[in-house]
Amino acid sequence: MRKILILLSTLVVACGSDEKGGSNVLPESKVLKDKAKYAIGAAIKSSLFSESAYTSALTTHFSQVTAEWEMKMEPIWAGHNQYKWDGADKIINFASANDLKVHGHTLLWHRSWPQWFKSAKYDSAAFESAVKQYIQATTLRYKGKVVSWDVANEIFNDNGTLRSTDCPVFATFKDPIGFYGRCFRYVNEMDPDAKLFYNDYNVVTASNKRAAIKRMITRFQKEGVPIQGIGDQFHYKVTTDKNAIKTGLADLGSTGLMVHISELDIVVNTAQSEGYEFSGNEAIKQAEMYQYIAESFESLPAAQKFGISLWGVSDKDSWLRSDWHHKEYPLLFDDYYKEKQAYKGLLSGIKQ
Repeated sequence: MRKILILLSTLVVACGSDEKGGSNVLPESKVLKDKAKYAIGAAIKSSLFSESAYTSALTTHFSQVTAEWEMKMEPIWAGHNQYKWDGADKIINFASANDLKVHGHTLLWHRSWPQWFKSAKYDSAAFESAVKQYIQATTLRYKGKVVSWDVANEIFNDNGTLRSTDCPVFATFKDPIGFYGRCFRYVNEMDPDAKLFYNDYNVVTASNKRAAIKRMITRFQKEGVPIQGIGDQFHYKVTTDKNAIKTGLADLGSTGLMVHISELDIVVNTAQSEGYEFSGNEAIKQAEMYQYIAESFESLPAAQKFGISLWGVSDKDSWLRSDWHHKEYPLLFDDYYKEKQAYKGLLSGIKQ
């Protein structure tokens, strides 16, 4: 059996665990952020800052945060040259007060264009001028406070074609990739120290999408577009092909860019069953997947390991509870912020 099974069975005998797989005992003295030589992040939302258990888990175990929603375009961009900074400022101020780095997410995403902008029906020149102003205002405001940005998010389909459905960029520009490249330049002009990423889902498992992303990167590099990294969201399942994960990560590494596991969670209730029980065996399967992902990430060259970010902190606040199934337990902490076997699995997979 894998080393994690020996470790976990020892812990169960010595300490016990609850029926949801949680435990207060860590398999070693270090916590995630102290063991990893790269960023360990979590997606956060300011509405949970009033929960002391939430903020305690964040500040104890993580070194970096990503705004789950409040730094996207829709909540910020209220109108032409009109901005609502309250939510994003709360994220930035919390991070600053707690010595947490901030990964900015995301400047351009097809699902966060505000309705007023879509209704304006700009031609390509007016469209780009307005977007440039938005990017400049946002990145300048958080210059020195945000270490990295997802400049563009989810612009490809899994088959490698450009996303066309409900995508204003595709509908406006004959060369969408060229537009996205210019947006990378606009960010870099405002904050040359920030690391710039392209972010998407299923990157390591969908070879055609990955090939399209690599072609875009090659074009960017030839044209001098500043891009330092690729993010794969890693919304995967306990049943996801492990070899595809390892092979896909290695292929991303072949670009020479930094790699960010940017939105990690692992679905356990794969059949979306009402009768599903997150038993001890289910917890161990999830822990094994977390460990495998960390081990595969560790196989990348050190300079290319940007970080691993969880898409949330506790199971109770995961987006998957509403978007996938209410009986879902995808993260490292249970509903009461106790470390699960998943935490131990990820920790075990990280090198000293």
